[in-house]
Amino acid sequence: MEESVLELITQVLTENRITDKVYQSEEYKRAKEEEGKVYNTLISDLNEEQKQRLDDFIGSTTWSAAIWERMAYQQGMRDFLELLKSLL
Repeated sequence: MEESVLELITQVLTENRITDKVYQSEEYKRAKEEEGKVYNTLISDLNEEQKQRLDDFIGSTTWSAAIWERMAYQQGMRDFLELLKSLL
């Protein structure tokens, strides 16, 4: 039960609060602009099949990175909860 409640809480936090913070970050905006420039330079030299393969690869790596980040965040929340319990 505790696990499912924690997952619900962290899902809300990661999908809402963190997303809002990230999109307000000037550093993130600059990084995304640079990412777009590099991507456009890269794909300008590729044919359609290569572009699709690259997009598929980027999608897969983005998905796995998102899972990693969610799990790391949830583990941090679990650790924090355990700390709070130990202090009570």
